Amino acid sequence: MLKNIRGKIYLTFVSLLICSMLLSACSIDLSQSAVSTPTNGIHPDFATATLPSQTQDNNATPAFPTISIPVTWTNLNLIGRLVYTSAHQEGNVAYLDIRVLDLASGKITVIFKAPPAGWIYFLTVSPDGKQLIMAYTQPPGANVTSHQELYLLPLDGSKPPQLIFLPPSQDDEYIQPDWSPDGKYIYFSHVNYQAAPVQKGAHYPLFEIYRMAYPGGQPEKLIEQAFWPRISADSSRLAFASLDPMTGNNKLYLANADGTGVTELALFGQVVPDIIDAPEFSPDGQSLLFSAPIPVQSYIPPSSNWFEKLVGVSVAFAHTVPSDWWSVPLKGGNPVQITHLQTTSLFASLSPDKKYIASYSGNGIFVMNPDGTALTMLVGDLGGMPGTVSWMR
Repeated sequence: MLKNIRGKIYLTFVSLLICSMLLSACSIDLSQSAVSTPTNGIHPDFATATLPSQTQDNNATPAFPTISIPVTWTNLNLIGRLVYTSAHQEGNVAYLDIRVLDLASGKITVIFKAPPAGWIYFLTVSPDGKQLIMAYTQPPGANVTSHQELYLLPLDGSKPPQLIFLPPSQDDEYIQPDWSPDGKYIYFSHVNYQAAPVQKGAHYPLFEIYRMAYPGGQPEKLIEQAFWPRISADSSRLAFASLDPMTGNNKLYLANADGTGVTELALFGQVVPDIIDAPEFSPDGQSLLFSAPIPVQSYIPPSSNWFEKLVGVSVAFAHTVPSDWWSVPLKGGNPVQITHLQTTSLFASLSPDKKYIASYSGNGIFVMNPDGTALTMLVGDLGGMPGTVSWMR
């Protein structure tokens, strides 16, 4: 099923889909945050090439509403903050927003709210905790390209989201950003909907992994037919997934941070998932976590899937299939299922002290030990929508 490509999927459909999936409503009075594009089409922290202007004149001041939840995890001595996406409903309108949970106090601050039909999916926080990059789709309208692009958003709310760079065409989208822990690079996936498969019957579309030096860099392609880039804690290694275009099965790979030295992380044994996504390095750097459904339930043919028929995409991802966390050594071997949740939208982020793993899921955000034990729910209602979480100091 589908995990990533929300830009084209949710233009007019997003509000209806969110409303249908919301389990409970959370009404908060929020002011509209502006979305701006730099006058030369590219954020000044990145490249300086001249591109067509898409500047929006909007002087709205962002608001920072807060709510508080009980701190039921005091015994874990959790440190830092969680930055995550959430969905909620106000009246008959559904919204997606970005929230920051202070783990010490239980205070939740809303730092950005997308307008109706706007879509926020992936985000990654800078190592210094001052800003984030998100894959965001603006709602359709005049002079707006309705597909996912990468935006820079300061966490202090001093500026509205700013487009980093313009995609080359309406058919290009940028998703799954990951900021290297050393702060030097932004990694992300690129997808183009007009890149027809070479072989008849192949899955479509195809993905590529790019990175961009920060600040002042320009996008450089690292790996073809690859997605889900995740960087190791020492910024030296890149983990990613790849899709076999003919079988629809996923494989895991490792590479150097610059995309060289690509090697398959071989999975073998009696239970080997064929749909894999959301890789993350373990705290000790010796294994890789990934999300996957139980193999006997993993694949749903596109012809029988109403959602894939609707969006016209036949790529298989685990994100909307009931899945669990698995672990495999970096040298390859037997994958081990470390949770038994059967939930959707799994995405992991390590705690700053490397003692815990925070996981986004369709049921909420929970923390667990690196081996999958001692699961503790932190935020129980995210509106039932896919998203991501980043753990910062």
